[in-house]
Amino acid sequence: MLQTRSSGLLLHITSLPSVHGIGDLGPEAYRFADFLDAAGQTYWQILPLTPLDPGAGFSPYSSPSAFAGNPLLISLEKLADEGFLNADDLAVFAEQTLQDVTISEFDPESDSDTPLESPLSQPTSPLYAAWLRKRPLLDKAAESFLEIATASQFADYERFCGIQAHWLDDYTLFAVLQETTGEPFWLRWPDELKRRDTDALAQKHIEHQRKIDLLKVQQYLFFKQWAELGAYCFNKKIHLIGDIPIYVQLNSADVWTNPGLFKLDDDLEPLYAAGAPPDYFSEDGQRWGNPIYDWAEHERTGFSWWMRRIRHQLSLYSLTRLDHFLGFFEYWEIPADEPTARVGEWVKAPFEAFMQAMYRQFVYLPVIAEDLGAKAGDIQRHLRHYAIPGMRVLQFSFSPDLPTSSYSVHNHTENMVVYSGTHDNNTILGWFREADDDLRQRITDYVGFPVTEANVVDQIVRLTMQSVGRLAIIPVQDVLNLDETHRMNTPGAGGRSWQWRLEPGQLTDAVAEKLRKLTEMTGRV
Repeated sequence: MLQTRSSGLLLHITSLPSVHGIGDLGPEAYRFADFLDAAGQTYWQILPLTPLDPGAGFSPYSSPSAFAGNPLLISLEKLADEGFLNADDLAVFAEQTLQDVTISEFDPESDSDTPLESPLSQPTSPLYAAWLRKRPLLDKAAESFLEIATASQFADYERFCGIQAHWLDDYTLFAVLQETTGEPFWLRWPDELKRRDTDALAQKHIEHQRKIDLLKVQQYLFFKQWAELGAYCFNKKIHLIGDIPIYVQLNSADVWTNPGLFKLDDDLEPLYAAGAPPDYFSEDGQRWGNPIYDWAEHERTGFSWWMRRIRHQLSLYSLTRLDHFLGFFEYWEIPADEPTARVGEWVKAPFEAFMQAMYRQFVYLPVIAEDLGAKAGDIQRHLRHYAIPGMRVLQFSFSPDLPTSSYSVHNHTENMVVYSGTHDNNTILGWFREADDDLRQRITDYVGFPVTEANVVDQIVRLTMQSVGRLAIIPVQDVLNLDETHRMNTPGAGGRSWQWRLEPGQLTDAVAEKLRKLTEMTGRV
């Protein structure tokens, strides 16, 4: 349960300014923490930090690992400060613009298990350019670490490897096999590797030990830098909110390592695909393509894989958003041969057994339930029973059922997180521009005076902060009054998403002062 009235901003790490292609855990992350402090904010919410997959449109919700960190977020400046890179290494990003990087060597056939647009449709994708150019430098830094790390540094690295061995060993071998087999999709590996023959895997460990070690070092460096940023935020009384996608990608170390936890056939192909039925975002629904959990097997094991996943997440954040929380209660199961999410059925999950297992493990659950969608009402009594805060999005509150809608500000309750919009929504300004006359009139009637493009952002942000909900979260794009061209994600758009970034200097002292004044006025400091 949320205990105090507070607020925060939503900004993913990749959206920070950076000369290295995408935002990272370097100086700009610390500057953003300073901005949050100056603006009177208590929380910084981000998207998943797991590795990105170019074949899946670089979505942070479609990763080859549910546990690993995204090495592209490692700060090269910090590596240089520690002596693992030098000034010449960093200068490579100044010698050539990221838009000039060729992507001709990338296989245009997507290996994703979701029908996302290939990043090749955007030859100037900063995510892909950074993916190409940053990895060699990370390999070099890892080599340097293994050669020059002090005894204390190496001991800390070995402790990390021991503590994280339950996922680190399998993930690094998985990533190395993707490279050395020349086949990024594990279902197309030789049968002895696909089915994890013990002798075959042991031999691959011996053959590729150095490559495996380099990836382990990169994971160590990522989590070390994340811990340092977290400590800096904590000293400023800023708490981090993370995000757990409920499903994992088929082409992942998680499914390869634990096929028995998913509904797969004898050839390890998925029998069903995950997704959501047609809704506000898509008339065909959303066919995410992830394999469906075999919940009976999870329950038989005491949900041990999930307990490890939750424990790992709680070690990284003060609060964690559980994406698609409905899926723990009931999920949309799509036959694997169906091209869209229109055909499927709702299937019950062992919700009560899962929740009881979590409370036996953790006693207190600092989580937020993403309870959006047409069936959100089905789980509200369960959220109240377990005192888990749900989400309310202001952009959903001006439908014709405004008087009774749970999204409407006057129907909010204290134990909830209120958003002006999320990473899946348009910005407020973009949303208002798309709105029909009836929707615009309802906004005007609710506020009590004419609402236009000139004032709609301020009014929706103000309503969000005025809500009785104890935690209010505002995307940075709305703080800056940005339009639809600054949207973070359009569900189903694949490669067109996840690329938005702040420009240096956009978050000025004046912006911080305006936000702090509203935060103080609404009792959220």
